[in-house]
Amino acid sequence: MLNYKNFKFKYILTKEINIFRTGLFFLPSAPSIASLLIIISLLINSFKRKAKWFKDNSNFLIIFITLLMLLSSVVQVFFINNSYSEVLNKNSSWIGLFNWIPFFWIFCSSQEFLKSREDRKCSSLILCLSTIPVIFSGIGQTFFNWHGPLELLNGAIIWYQRPIDAISGLTAQFNHANYAGSWFTFILPLCIAHSFNNTSHKNKKYFLRFILAGIISCIFLTNSRNAWGSSILSIPLVFGTSSLQWFLPCVLFTFTLILVTTQNLFESGIQTFLREIIPNKVWQEFTYEGFKNLDVTRLEILKEAFRVIINNPLFGTGAASFTIIYQLEKGFWKGHSHNILTELSISYGIPCTVILVYFISRILVKSFQNIYIKDKKNIFDRSIWTAVIIFLLSQQIDIQYFDGRISLVFWILLAGLKCINDENSSIIKN
Repeated sequence: MLNYKNFKFKYILTKEINIFRTGLFFLPSAPSIASLLIIISLLINSFKRKAKWFKDNSNFLIIFITLLMLLSSVVQVFFINNSYSEVLNKNSSWIGLFNWIPFFWIFCSSQEFLKSREDRKCSSLILCLSTIPVIFSGIGQTFFNWHGPLELLNGAIIWYQRPIDAISGLTAQFNHANYAGSWFTFILPLCIAHSFNNTSHKNKKYFLRFILAGIISCIFLTNSRNAWGSSILSIPLVFGTSSLQWFLPCVLFTFTLILVTTQNLFESGIQTFLREIIPNKVWQEFTYEGFKNLDVTRLEILKEAFRVIINNPLFGTGAASFTIIYQLEKGFWKGHSHNILTELSISYGIPCTVILVYFISRILVKSFQNIYIKDKKNIFDRSIWTAVIIFLLSQQIDIQYFDGRISLVFWILLAGLKCINDENSSIIKN
């Protein structure tokens, strides 16, 4: 006998999931439309299942972090006075909260759409497909000088791609090559999983491998060392230890190639030959030429960040305060501290940073045990774990988190790892 109530519930849930997945598809190429669709789907889901929020203990930790951030902002605006108070914009503390608190809600709400393996597999596939326009526009930018702006739907979608000069690399629809590289390295593990799993049909695999080739090409063209390193690390994490027998020789060969091409010790005909066939922008990234235009090293920026943190360790100095303080002290502009942990500590204090790191680390450790130790054959869940951990590692030397598309994908994939942990916990209980 057909249960009408269950049928209606499944229909509504399916409709919400479809809105959510449509938003994921448009995320990199039409972020305004994508954000609207994702928010609508999550709002519907939140109102219908708000009682479940208080049954999950992890949500209490997220709420506590939110309250701590709000408290830090209140203290910064109304109580802290220091030598920088007159030049800092107090409203930045409130504005900066939008980089965190809405995404905490997204993390909690999106779990309903990532509960099963099939849900996670489908969402990761959609993210792979969503990257097709980014590949297309990036290739056009690099080889056909497509710059734009291109407008669709009366300005709802605007694609602007900066011209590529002798130093910069592919940016596609992103503001900087490092942001484009971060997006591609986020999607790379997911696309590898779909391209090399044993269950997909041949035509589907070939199509996804075509996308994979496009992603790898675009990562190379970003001219981003961060993206190059992240993509290399992704391979053994997705394929597991079985890949080491061919991965390590490939890494050794690449490392040798870089040494021969860049070091004066190897000046010879082979070096000249390699420099002729490898683009200058690539091999020079590993020489003095790749660093000579830097006005300051990352280590010097990090030291300055620690100095700012020590001034207000409990509640921080405020969001975006590092930029103003650094320019005031050093005389030139830096957009952030190039490390997500120092940036968060500057913005909202060390206690807030430590608790958030604990929250994310706990999810990563548990999901690692469930994915790599208990269930070694699930390449799709491995790809999600890889995407998250590679992104977090990359944020220790640069910050792309503040691009809303990238931060949204991070919290959604982290929610997927949380669902893997919940799924395994329910199996153990049963």
